[in-house]
Amino acid sequence: MKNSLLIIMALTLPSFGICQYHSLEMPKTSPKVKESQYLGVTEIQVNYSSPAVKGRDIWGPVVPMNGDPIPWRVGANMNTTIAFSTDVKIEDQPLKAGSYGLHAIPRTNEWTLLFAKNDNQWGSYYLDTLNEIALKVKVKPVQNTHSEQLDFEFKNRTDSSVQIAIEWEKLSIPFTVSIDLTQTTVESFRYQLLGASTYAWEAWDAAARWCLNHNTNLDEALAWSDRSISGGYGGYASITNFTNLSTKSSILWALGKKQESDDIMKQAIPLMDNVQNDYWVGKSLSDQGRVELSLAFFDQMIEKFPEVWYVYLGATRAEYLNGNNKKALNHLDKAKTMAPSNYADYLKGLEIKIKNGEEI
Repeated sequence: MKNSLLIIMALTLPSFGICQYHSLEMPKTSPKVKESQYLGVTEIQVNYSSPAVKGRDIWGPVVPMNGDPIPWRVGANMNTTIAFSTDVKIEDQPLKAGSYGLHAIPRTNEWTLLFAKNDNQWGSYYLDTLNEIALKVKVKPVQNTHSEQLDFEFKNRTDSSVQIAIEWEKLSIPFTVSIDLTQTTVESFRYQLLGASTYAWEAWDAAARWCLNHNTNLDEALAWSDRSISGGYGGYASITNFTNLSTKSSILWALGKKQESDDIMKQAIPLMDNVQNDYWVGKSLSDQGRVELSLAFFDQMIEKFPEVWYVYLGATRAEYLNGNNKKALNHLDKAKTMAPSNYADYLKGLEIKIKNGEEI
């Protein structure tokens, strides 16, 4: 043993005399790759070194199977890392926000993925599988088209989940990351609104509107809407406009405070100034059966934007829902003369429904 060690040292030591550290970026056999994706407001980032197959028999000779003698680093060189900016679930098991070393125990029919608290290990050689593992999940490998380089693919994304697949050679090992979309988004809003956006009325309004559209956190959303209107300390950056007033009105309506909602909307209507955005507020008034307000809304919109054809379409709907078919058809005739030709069939069909007393 002593002689062997001396031989290794003898072979190694001369290299110290000729090697110099330098900062040149050199081509690497297993180049570094950084993959990232947002899931709602949650950032997912994977960092790994990507080896190639190069004609080798991968599963066994190259990648240690069954954790024998050690787990696999899911890549080359430093362990692969995966980071989440918020709490997530991996295969329905909770995992706190943070950066983790990603290791695996591959088996023929089932893999165990290991999320290690320590994310800066060289390989998996010193991984303490008893004390360092934050989460273990079991997943099924599936056959895949050949991937020469190790790759991580993000697939099948929804609003609250995404599948991440480890792909190499002819195997794909998918696992699902999911979030509580409402909780992570609202918590992110609370944090962001303390920062640079705190004096931007648009930020407070956008946060309130998101909660409204997702029917969640409405009491706090109302407070955010008020902040959009009243500004910060001492009223700094206060502003009152159609957008934030209509948001507040809609939140009050969703909270069942209908008279307060109507009072705020009456303040908002004279302030409308963006026909494309504001039109949808008027349509929602019609959908909610707020007949008086929807009629007042589209009367004001016609006065302000008489050259926009779909303003008359909105007025058509409001009058029809108010039981005034004659006025509805008059507005529809105006819309037909102004609308692009590709809307002709739709408007004709709408006319037939009104004349037949059908739902529109």
